[in-house]
Amino acid sequence: MLGIKRAIVGGLIVTAIGFLASIGAAGEAGAPMVMAGTRRTLTISKPGSYYLPRNLVSALTSAPVVLVTVSNVVLDLNGNSIIGPGGTGVSAGIETNPDVSNVTVENGTISRIAGAALNLGPNSEVSGVHIVNNNGDGVDCASGCLVTGNIIANNGGTGLVFPDNSSGYQNNVLNGNNAGISGGTSLGHNLVNGSPD
Repeated sequence: MLGIKRAIVGGLIVTAIGFLASIGAAGEAGAPMVMAGTRRTLTISKPGSYYLPRNLVSALTSAPVVLVTVSNVVLDLNGNSIIGPGGTGVSAGIETNPDVSNVTVENGTISRIAGAALNLGPNSEVSGVHIVNNNGDGVDCASGCLVTGNIIANNGGTGLVFPDNSSGYQNNVLNGNNAGISGGTSLGHNLVNGSPD
């Protein structure tokens, strides 16, 4: 899994660093994402590999829970969840700035977000993520994206949204979303509302 080593220094990330809304340098071994308060956006502003050391619960409905402002970032949810407050809003679970590309999100759950679960720029990748019970779309991704091996279910918007056919999706299960897939190219082995794609 991209060779990311996991190490939480002292096990007391929040206590040692405080409730910071920004992330520092990642380093080669991967860095834990610094947990923000429930009403603050966690911002990643330096390229590198990061992982979520525990569940991240947010009350945000009008701003992203995690905002990536730089390209070339790997976000390993590390089997943990990003959980929103439910209800309606425009908040995204993970969002990139418009000029940001090459962001990978993997291995965890995103649920109860007031808007779209993921809103990513070009050449990004989503794999091994449960994207369930969000108010908006499951995954909105720009051109050249790859979405593989995810469960995308019971979202209030469209499961997968791409602007054109330059993005691909494979080995995903989509069920109970307001709509299935818009744009993109099927690379096979998807299951959409019980029908193979």
